[in-house]
Amino acid sequence: MFIHAYDSYMRHGYPADELMPLSCKGRYRNIEMSRGDVDDALGNFSLTLIDSLDTLVILGNFSEFEKALRLVINEVSFDSDIVVSVFETNIRVLGGLLSAHVLAQRIKSERNIMLWYNDQLLRMADDIGSRLLAAFSTKTGIPHPR
Repeated sequence: MFIHAYDSYMRHGYPADELMPLSCKGRYRNIEMSRGDVDDALGNFSLTLIDSLDTLVILGNFSEFEKALRLVINEVSFDSDIVVSVFETNIRVLGGLLSAHVLAQRIKSERNIMLWYNDQLLRMADDIGSRLLAAFSTKTGIPHPR
């Protein structure tokens, strides 16, 4: 099931954040009609690709993981002045980057592949984490939702 969904996203949706399954088109932020706050999860940073990285490793698809890693490193940028869902961006982007970083390091050392990997995802995680940090500057410590 995952492979079908992932392949469909890569074929019809990438580099959009999501794949719209009925139209087989990518969903980008501010291009399709708004779905209210639901669209705040989108940031035009290939959300589904980042969110899928760890699953590729769990399923043992190391070649696709490496290919996807290169796409994220070379194509994804967080240089946009947009309002995003702090929760969704935290769990899907920051969490996805950190877990993929740990997995990439492990694969590099245990399998002696992906020797080119040099903490690029960790630097990207630091970038997005720093951008999200302001949302946690509240009186209660509970972050702003957006």
